[in-house]
Amino acid sequence: MELKPYQEKTLETFDLYLEELVSFRAKAEKVAKANTSETDPDLMREIPNFPKQAWDALRNRHALPVTRRSHQYVSRKDGIGNNLPSVCLKIPTGGGKTLLGAYSVSRIMGNYLKSNRGFVLWIVPNEAIYAQTKKQLTNRESPIRQILDRAAAGRVKILEKDDPLNAMDTESNLCVMLLMLQSANRETKETLRLFRDRGNVHGFFPAGDDIQRHWDLIGRIPNLDCYGRSDTMGATAKDSLGNVLRLLRPVVVMDEGHKGYTTIAMNTINGFNPSFV
Repeated sequence: MELKPYQEKTLETFDLYLEELVSFRAKAEKVAKANTSETDPDLMREIPNFPKQAWDALRNRHALPVTRRSHQYVSRKDGIGNNLPSVCLKIPTGGGKTLLGAYSVSRIMGNYLKSNRGFVLWIVPNEAIYAQTKKQLTNRESPIRQILDRAAAGRVKILEKDDPLNAMDTESNLCVMLLMLQSANRETKETLRLFRDRGNVHGFFPAGDDIQRHWDLIGRIPNLDCYGRSDTMGATAKDSLGNVLRLLRPVVVMDEGHKGYTTIAMNTINGFNPSFV
């Protein structure tokens, strides 16, 4: 499919951001690694906010679109405090946002995460867009699906929130799960099936009686939903889809992302520990 000039320009700018992001992430990782071997807390350095550094580098290069806004980067952190890259593609209504979303996923996987396997959480605002997007993602003749197939060497698995999920699925495929915004929002931990223990996610968490491995996992990912207090030895992580997402650190695509700026929506999405939004 031939892209329109504004679509090409949008993706070119996105490529520049990913290029800067990779460079500044590498520097931040060096600081984090040095901190782990440092015995004197006073000598530890703050880990740089590499998504903001990459954004500022683009602004200084005058590579961002010219608007009345100042292009100040709004920093985000995931549920365990890591800096979270986040961008918004602002294009006209009917301008091919789903197409650009697929191209963006392809670039994130190839240029930033350096993998053609992983997990994408594709969030849509309503049932009509859900049905339309599902049709495009599941149709192998659709340009959107073909973009993803090329990114994953043909190994794409389309999922809905109640589908069974095995760890081998994410190790062998680019899994794309379609989700409505209402399903991602939650007032309490008990309100939605997404956050409840379920019997159809397999291979992600230790056996229930392997307390030490659960303790080690919770130590690495402290925002997992648990049975028992997460800061107490003996807690076990729930076999829930919400926990699987926190473990997998998905790429999150938000269709009509401006509708996801409520406090609940942002806290929930950031709480999935995404690698990129």
